[in-house]
Amino acid sequence: MFIQSILDLFSFATETSYNFLTQDLTAFAPNVALAMENINNGLQAFSYALLVILTLWNVVRTAGSYVELKRPEHVFKLFVRFILTKYSIAVAWRLVNGIFMIAGALITKVFTTSGLTDGNMWAGVTAPNFDDTGILKIISTIMAVVNPLSQIPSLLLGLIGFIVAVVLSVTLLLTVIGRFFKIYLFAALSPIPLATFGSESTHSIGQNFLKSFAGVSLEGLTIGLALIVFSAYCQSPVIDLSGLGIFQWIGDAAEEMAYMYSLIFNMLLLLGIIKGADQVTHRIFGM
Repeated sequence: MFIQSILDLFSFATETSYNFLTQDLTAFAPNVALAMENINNGLQAFSYALLVILTLWNVVRTAGSYVELKRPEHVFKLFVRFILTKYSIAVAWRLVNGIFMIAGALITKVFTTSGLTDGNMWAGVTAPNFDDTGILKIISTIMAVVNPLSQIPSLLLGLIGFIVAVVLSVTLLLTVIGRFFKIYLFAALSPIPLATFGSESTHSIGQNFLKSFAGVSLEGLTIGLALIVFSAYCQSPVIDLSGLGIFQWIGDAAEEMAYMYSLIFNMLLLLGIIKGADQVTHRIFGM
């Protein structure tokens, strides 16, 4: 009795995840994006001050004497570093948004190439009819009236399966949505780590920030690939609990329970792949 609800729930979760993966920062949550952009702009003044301090420190650290500062190539190098860093702070929001848009275009291209255009693996799938017909239906109804306690195991298993399906679907959505909020935090604070390019001794902080932001953006690619792999897997699942006979002890509802928990197992498999998307990204791209 819960199977169609579980199918609809899984359908909503995967389709919504697909839609989130193909949106940009502004389209996903316009109000949040505006607030983060305002924070980004507000941090620029502090970042400029930090840049000046780091530039002075770079001068003290790299120039052994006043004579060395008079060398035009040394002064030119410091000037170019200062100008480029100042420009990166000024366009920090556009810079991180551009990186994210490149990752989003790559995700969209992967989806288009694979043929998965809506992210709904269960589109058009309806729950099989497990109800008995004819004399079997009559006997089942009589047994339910004579011994109502016999229906409790199947009801409990169905309810537990439905609760687990809700948890899995919510966890999937939270994983995808959580990625966006990590990106928003990166984007809002981006002027500060970008200011560290002003000194040779601190520029590694800015490099690590850009690498980390690119890694978080590319998590969407590995999540998208997980959806694509799972879409193909659903057409011919490797594990089907219906043939194992582990629910025979509950009687007539055994086949229905086996089908339900097969769905839950498949969704758990998808969630496991998606939860490991950050590790996969780190291993592939070294970020």
